[in-house]
Amino acid sequence: MLATPPSRRRLRGSAALAALLAGAAAASFTVAPAQAAGPGKARVPMHQCWINGVAAPPGDIVSGTPNDDHIFCDSDLENVTVWGGAGNDMIEVRGLVIDSAVMGGEGDDVIRAKHLVPQNASSMVRGNRGNDVIKVATVSGEGAAHGAVVHGDDGDDKITTGSVTGAPGKFNRGGGIVTGNDGADTIKVGTIDFSGRVLGGSEGDTIEAAALGPESGGLIQAGPGDDRISGPGGAILTVGPHWGMVDAGVGKDTCAVKSVSTRTSISACEILPKAAPKQPDQSKQPDQPGQPGQAAQPAAPAAPANPAVRPAG
Repeated sequence: MLATPPSRRRLRGSAALAALLAGAAAASFTVAPAQAAGPGKARVPMHQCWINGVAAPPGDIVSGTPNDDHIFCDSDLENVTVWGGAGNDMIEVRGLVIDSAVMGGEGDDVIRAKHLVPQNASSMVRGNRGNDVIKVATVSGEGAAHGAVVHGDDGDDKITTGSVTGAPGKFNRGGGIVTGNDGADTIKVGTIDFSGRVLGGSEGDTIEAAALGPESGGLIQAGPGDDRISGPGGAILTVGPHWGMVDAGVGKDTCAVKSVSTRTSISACEILPKAAPKQPDQSKQPDQPGQPGQAAQPAAPAAPANPAVRPAG
């Protein structure tokens, strides 16, 4: 009879039961770590918010009611979506917007948020449908997967932000961007630089920027409609010196802009600022009038002419 190979021998009795238990324990320890969340996984949603004075329950969504709501968040938003829903809502976020979205929903909403800080995903503020008022401290993103975006969406929106920075990724997605979308929007921003973009969208928009491309480059693209592009309060906006670009789009557009470098571009502006009027020559001083109450001094009499020479007798 042939001997059974060692690899195929079977334990019997108590020895077999002990081996079976040991194998099951080893298998359980092998599977458990694969199920645990390791570094780089999605972080737990964090927020401290109130809806109409009532604390919002924990979770990744803070949602308003179909009526007019006041949503107040006194902390950072991390992996959280704030949704105003229907009604004219007031949404205030006093912390950072980290990989989160703040959306007004239907109605004429007011949204105030601090810095958009994308880390592992995108950070976003959207007005959705309605004539919304949006104020954001800074809009700074980088690439398609780490975008920082402010959308006005439908309606005549008023958007005010600080600096807008950050290059987009593939297909011109993400980065740092402020866009009015549909409607006659008023957009006022700080410095647009490091490939940040401000887009007006459709209809006649007003876009004011503190500076455009002073360090690395930026873009203002107004889109269709009779748009106005300028610095704060209608002042002259300096484009550049580093690759700034203004594209007013289709329509009769008024651009109070000037270029200080051949690396910048200004296009589709039908009305540009006029040249400054020539200043009068200050070297020629006008005659000073006499003091009030004083008679003018008469001119000195001319010297008498010399008598003609008498002819010799």
